Amino acid sequence: MESGGGMSQFDLDPWQEEQSSAEPFTLGYRKGTGEPVVYGSLLLGAALLGTGIVSGSLIPALASLPVFLSVQWHYPFIDKRPQIAANETGLYLERLGVLRWSAIADLSLYKTAVRTMEFNQLHIKLKGPIEDCLVKREPQSLPRLAMRKNWRLKKAKSNAPVLEVDLHLLACDPEILLQRTRQFWRG
Repeated sequence: MESGGGMSQFDLDPWQEEQSSAEPFTLGYRKGTGEPVVYGSLLLGAALLGTGIVSGSLIPALASLPVFLSVQWHYPFIDKRPQIAANETGLYLERLGVLRWSAIADLSLYKTAVRTMEFNQLHIKLKGPIEDCLVKREPQSLPRLAMRKNWRLKKAKSNAPVLEVDLHLLACDPEILLQRTRQFWRG
């Protein structure tokens, strides 16, 4: 689902009124989002494990386990895999697969703020059960099941399935992402 340019921030011309045709894109996490957490936790876990081995004490070695689990959970932040992508076939979400454009009932942005931080989500309302909306399901692997994913499946008030995709950590402007995604999806 990658376009030739790889993952990068959107670089649309700010003076351009309307994009003439839909252009495929792929997006990953913003650089610098998870490196301190992943590498810092990895060093802390290694130090605890090393201390336990050298001292012969089980306590530091056991204390390293949740730290290594944190590294596993946060690994997608440093992974180069796209988290969201779009092309003519559909909308790709990492660890879900490709959603058929015709299966999407609505696309909208949802914004929340906590003190000085703003959080954005792309809400994707589906026309039916998620299994029926996928062009291609992404194969699942056991190690990736223990990692953070960038979306959640919820139910709307109308009982329709809604995918909530976190955008605040992705290398994109949420408004431009919505605009670029709507160019493929015609509602």
